[in-house]
Amino acid sequence: MTASLRPGMNVLDVACGTGDMARRLMSGTDGSIEFVLLDASRTMLETCADIPATRVLGCMTNLPFADNSFDLLTCTWGIETISETQSALSEFVRVTRSGGYIFLVYCADRPTRSLFGMAMRHHIALTGRGQFLSQEALCEQAAAARVKRMQPLYCNGPAAAMILHI
Repeated sequence: MTASLRPGMNVLDVACGTGDMARRLMSGTDGSIEFVLLDASRTMLETCADIPATRVLGCMTNLPFADNSFDLLTCTWGIETISETQSALSEFVRVTRSGGYIFLVYCADRPTRSLFGMAMRHHIALTGRGQFLSQEALCEQAAAARVKRMQPLYCNGPAAAMILHI
């Protein structure tokens, strides 16, 4: 993802949480990229106080930004925490410029044999912190949101990633 960053880009990190993704992306830049961090939790945004970015309290199903505002939108470990994934994907597409990218990392609904994968699945189910999403359903929802091209990526365990080309 850092290889696609260029000076002058605008990047939105949705459900930024502790800011890990933003820190990783920023480490490969010279400061000429504008970052915006969005989270529904004020506490999470406060955790990101060290990150030189605009912080916005908000919901991923109703993004408080104009159409075509960002060149790259990331959402890592966030989309599975809501039930309205179609609304979120539509909003992601709306605020991402034509030619831009959306990068998703999420809990995938697929079998796992690893001890870590089983423990993660059990922990998420037990704590009620989200759901496991079908990659096929996400692809269908992305297509309905007018995504031009999708590139699903599988990770270890129940994790999956997807790059959406707008």
